[in-house]
Amino acid sequence: MNWGIIGLGHMAKNFANSLKELDNSNLTGVSSRSLIKLIKFGYRFKINPKFLYKNYEKLLLSKDIDNIYIGTLNHTHFDLIKKCIDAKKNILCEKPFTINLSQALEIKKKLSDSKNFFLEGIAYRSHPQIKHVIKIINEGQIGKILSIKSSFGFDSGKPNKKGRLFNKDLGGGAILDIGCYPVSMSNLIANLNQTKETIPAVSDIKSKTFETGVDTEVDAKLEYDNGIISEIKISIIKNLDNITIIEGTEGAIKILDPWLPKNENIIEIHKKNEIKKLKISSKLGLFANQINLFEKFANDKTQQNNFYAMSLENSVNCLNVMMQLKEKIINNENN
Repeated sequence: MNWGIIGLGHMAKNFANSLKELDNSNLTGVSSRSLIKLIKFGYRFKINPKFLYKNYEKLLLSKDIDNIYIGTLNHTHFDLIKKCIDAKKNILCEKPFTINLSQALEIKKKLSDSKNFFLEGIAYRSHPQIKHVIKIINEGQIGKILSIKSSFGFDSGKPNKKGRLFNKDLGGGAILDIGCYPVSMSNLIANLNQTKETIPAVSDIKSKTFETGVDTEVDAKLEYDNGIISEIKISIIKNLDNITIIEGTEGAIKILDPWLPKNENIIEIHKKNEIKKLKISSKLGLFANQINLFEKFANDKTQQNNFYAMSLENSVNCLNVMMQLKEKIINNENN
């Protein structure tokens, strides 16, 4: 399948390099508002100059491109997704796919009236590691799930008020940047084998906010209808453990590298004072796995039922929880 990229930042380079791992995937065209980035990117990845576009809309008009990867800043995703849908392109959009729930619901409605395939780029959900975790749980190796602890945090250095992480207008903050990771993991595990994914109640929030108004650290509890409780931690100013622990009645699973799994990974199963280390291998890298599954789903949407990649419903529900977090932080600050 032929791909086009909108936005030529760091993630676009990862995406373009990952395409090289796949035999039948081609990077055909790219678009950027920056002429310098466009020329450099085109030269680096040997793209035909006629497929280098300064105008996003012209890229979308190309009949040579099947799929679009959106790698622009958070606040631009909503409008770009709508344009991709109108152009009848399949869409892989970096997280978060929108910056508020009303936008997410509008995208959901627009996609329901189209034949486009859409996937939010939460790549860990397309890696074989998550499939092994679910297999362990479904086999009953740790018994009935009781609780989840999940964290993702990094030290981004001295805050840049105009940079994407600390700028409210650009969709910055810990919740929008990385909140989708522990929230989507919690939603997945807590709703396993449920007929319908439920949205948890949010409580016990502790947070820090930067002077620009963006959240920089958030601890919270997610309580699900079936009694499962997840404790999540996120930060863009501090390095955290960046692990996920799933506790059951008979033991626990410790995912040592949940968010950026590599070609070789270790999952620990803790049971009866013993630790069993399970090695998980993947022929493809993290983003190549995502692209590979995307193309399979784009060709046959029913295949998505056979894996744990994000569905559109998953993405909307995840954003719903993230917006609950943001609302409660605002309410706590105003009280």
